[in-house]
Amino acid sequence: MLAVERKQLVLDTIRRDRAVVVTELARRFGVTEETVRRDLHKLEKEGLVSRTHGGAVACESETEDLPYFTRQTTNIEAKRQIAVHAARLVESGAAVMLDSSSTAFEVLPRLKDHADLTLITNSVRIIANPNVTNHAIMSVGGELRRRSMTFVGPLARQAITQFNVDYALISCKALSQRGGVMDASVADAEIKRAFIGSARHVCLLVDGDKFDGSALIEVCSFAPIHTVITDRAPSDSWREFLAAQKVELIF
Repeated sequence: MLAVERKQLVLDTIRRDRAVVVTELARRFGVTEETVRRDLHKLEKEGLVSRTHGGAVACESETEDLPYFTRQTTNIEAKRQIAVHAARLVESGAAVMLDSSSTAFEVLPRLKDHADLTLITNSVRIIANPNVTNHAIMSVGGELRRRSMTFVGPLARQAITQFNVDYALISCKALSQRGGVMDASVADAEIKRAFIGSARHVCLLVDGDKFDGSALIEVCSFAPIHTVITDRAPSDSWREFLAAQKVELIF
């Protein structure tokens, strides 16, 4: 593994778990603890993490909404695999809500062969790139968060509740069997709850690194989730858990 690849994986782990321990990272990547410390030192100099005794934690800004370009390029191949399966789930003629996640954005070009879709979103990136899809796009409006290029707040939530859609394609920061579906921002969690409440079929798009993670706030339990799509097979424990929750698993 190249040093730059390992450094990105270390950063992805910190963003997911919010805190890491040097010894655990060294064991995971098969390198010395000194190598991990050098990676963390570089990330700290870039303002992405804060060093602690024996490890590191995500900077405060990193536990909230990441810049959309950062989210776009993180785990991009996994997101594209997930997007292929998500697009297959959607039927022509459907109304589809997409959140502002980079995974949901990857679904758009894979919907071009579908007929007569209506897409509703809080993502400025989707609205600003109409050429990525040939379908009708509707924005929920609301308060603009420039860092993540998303609409949030009471106006956005109110707009979402006016719709009755076939599918909601959403992502999250972490999944836990005890904590449910979690996100790093109260505002984003509220938007996702609104999407869930307005859709007949809720599909959760998550890469495999998000299982058994932790984030600031619970979005919901698994009760309103119909389908989980991920890029690789989760553990037997997770497969049994999702089956017990009557959640369809696709990978």
